[in-house]
Formats: sequence, structure tokens, C-alpha cells
Amino acid sequence: MQVFFGLDALPENFKSAVVTLGVFDGLHRAHMAIVQKVIDSAKAAHSYSMLVTFDPHPRKYLNSSKDDPVLLLTTPEEKVHLLEDTALDAILFLKTDKALINMSSEEFVKMILVNQIGVKKIIVGYDYHFGKQREGRAEHLIALGRRYGFSAEIIAPIQFENEAVRSSVIRSLLSEGKVKKAANLIGRNYSISGAIVHGAGRGKELDFPTANIEINNHEKMIPKDGIYLTKVKINGKRYFGICNIGVRKTFNEHDRIVEVHILNVPDIDLYGAGIEIDFLERLRDELKFATVESLKHQMIDDKKVCLEKIKEYNL
Repeated sequence: MQVFFGLDALPENFKSAVVTLGVFDGLHRAHMAIVQKVIDSAKAAHSYSMLVTFDPHPRKYLNSSKDDPVLLLTTPEEKVHLLEDTALDAILFLKTDKALINMSSEEFVKMILVNQIGVKKIIVGYDYHFGKQREGRAEHLIALGRRYGFSAEIIAPIQFENEAVRSSVIRSLLSEGKVKKAANLIGRNYSISGAIVHGAGRGKELDFPTANIEINNHEKMIPKDGIYLTKVKINGKRYFGICNIGVRKTFNEHDRIVEVHILNVPDIDLYGAGIEIDFLERLRDELKFATVESLKHQMIDDKKVCLEKIKEYNL
């Protein structure tokens, strides 16, 4: 799979590709169904399959409120990593800027999709919007295709266990800590990644050493504060862990942190190592305890629960 950043990087031989368009935040089950449809359609047409997406997220321009920041389910790097496991031929990242955002729907189709990408066929989800103020709808692509010489196919809504598979639904579930239900809609566990950094040493003092995580991308969505059973990947090895997201209420701290106690592993020096955290299920809220000893007893109980629960999972 090839990755192109900007229209100038797109080779001539990728003209006449079968293309899908969108933000694809989360690359969930519905997104992956569209991707597979593009791959199959391109093979049948002896053409290339390509996903065209946007960076940064268009909502940064459509809604710039600091009180409602754009939080990503998948970063650009994660999108590439996830799509490498498919038979997709290419990803094209278009830079989101004011010029692009202010194009009318027809200008976008004519100037970008037809004149510069030279699409042969476009496949999008039923809820796809494009052009200034999202004026263009998926069905408009069919009429524009007749005018400019490409075909368009609209994919119907996809549900999983009677739940609509949409990025907004997944984002809402994560904000409520419902990581297990979110995983069902995504098709895999929700994950975050970062680097292990030095912390305050609270965990070690409590005989529960933790890896403190500095998240790679500050725009990445973090699930609701609380205690989670997780799987972690460090230096190519996988472990189960207990993740705390919160502000360490018992110690009256205020900075939001992400830390993981790795189960059944001795306290080893992991500083500087990369870590990927998969969220399996939420155990409880972050609580404020009257004493440090009470906190320690709760952590022991949490560990017992997790050691039982991991019997249900494979690393």
C-alpha cells in the first residue's frame, strides 16, 4: 500500500482509480465495509483502489470552539497502520485548509476529484457530505458523476447488534467509558499509544508500580476517567494491565494522567519505551479515598478482579 500526502505526490498511474472519500475517523466496521467494497470494485475493473481522506479533521475549521475540541478516534498514523492490513492500493491525505473548506460541492468534484485525481468510480457511505458547509450529500455525487464522467455508489447504513455504526456513536460511548460496547462497533479494541515517562512514583510507594504514559497525539480521544482492564504492547511483547485515567483524587492532584500497572510482570525499567494500550472493559470510577491505605486495599481488590477477568481474554 502506498501513502501520498497532497495531490502533487499522486502519481499519474493512479488516475482512474476507484475511490472512497471521507474522514474515516475510527476506521470502524462501516468504514472497513466501504474499504472492502472499493477494493473489490477496483479489482473487477482492473484499476487501483484508493482512500482519500483529510488532515487535519475538517471540524477544526467548521467548529473552532476551544470548549469543543476535535478529538480523534484514529490519528493519521493509526489510519495508515490499520489500512496496511487490507488489500487497499493507496491512501491520499488531502491537506484541510480554508481554500478546500470553502470550495462548493461541485467545485470540489470538478477541480479535485475529476481534474486532479481523475476518479473512475466513487464509493461513499450514505451520510457522506462534501463542499462548503457540507452542502453536498452522497446522492449528489450520482448526478455530478453523470455530468463529469464517473460513476458513484452509495453504501447503505450498517448496524451491528441493532446499533448504528457511526463515529459519533463510538465517541459518545468512549466518553461514557463504555469501551467494550465501543469495541463491538469498531470491530477491534479501542487503543491509545504513547511513550513511558517518569511519574511521581506514587504507584511504587503503594507496591503497585505503574508506567506513566505521555500520549503521542494530544488530539487523540481518551476514554472517560476510571479504572480499566487493558492489554498493553511494549517492545513487541503483550501483557495484561490495569489502567488508571484520572487526576489521582486521593492525592488532591489536578493534571489528568494515564498510567498502567502491568500484571504479572516485575518492576522493570521501561522508561522511554513505546506503549500501546487496548481497552478491554471498565471496572469502576476513579475514587477519592480517605487514606492511602484505603486506596491500596481497593487496588488489591481491583487486581484480584482483573486476574479473574483475564481468563476470558487472549493476549
